[in-house]
Amino acid sequence: MAQDADAMKVLDIAAERIQKAGNVKIEYKASIFAGSTEKASNSGTMWLQQSKMKLEVEGITTWYDGKTRWCYVPSANEVSIDQPSNKEMAAMNPYTFMGIYKKGFKMTVKETVLRGEAVYEVHLNAKFPKKMDVQEVFVDVRKSDYQPLCIRVREDNDWQRVSVLSFQGNLKLDDSFFTFPEKDYPNVLINDMR
Repeated sequence: MAQDADAMKVLDIAAERIQKAGNVKIEYKASIFAGSTEKASNSGTMWLQQSKMKLEVEGITTWYDGKTRWCYVPSANEVSIDQPSNKEMAAMNPYTFMGIYKKGFKMTVKETVLRGEAVYEVHLNAKFPKKMDVQEVFVDVRKSDYQPLCIRVREDNDWQRVSVLSFQGNLKLDDSFFTFPEKDYPNVLINDMR
């Protein structure tokens, strides 16, 4: 098992490729585990542009412009508006690890296979677990193109796993794509919690 330098190199290359891909669309499956027991799962589609995000999961649409989050629930015909913390947004965005891995983690990397593809499995362990929100992360990066395929994050005793099912980069998305289009929802109930 290789140590920090090789693990850091794998994540640096993966982060650089995602950044160069610009605006991206990701289809994924997310699961939460208590130990090895799956407590919940869902599938969704996410669009990312730097700190901005749009997310569609099980009929619910969330827009985030880097500061404000709008969450539209069709069954209630309601949109909730808030300003989430960085920790809350990190839990929603599987690529957040691209900004956190350089500080506070011991890393190792090994070669393995995931879903029939050769991958680098990078294991990050918090150096000071009591001071960090995330204690442990596994990132499976496809060897052929350095595309992350799976990210597993541990907070306390729960694990969150995000499996990337498809990835498209270099999309044309303007800033308005990441804000709630109020004109398209004229009769929606607005719950502003800012």
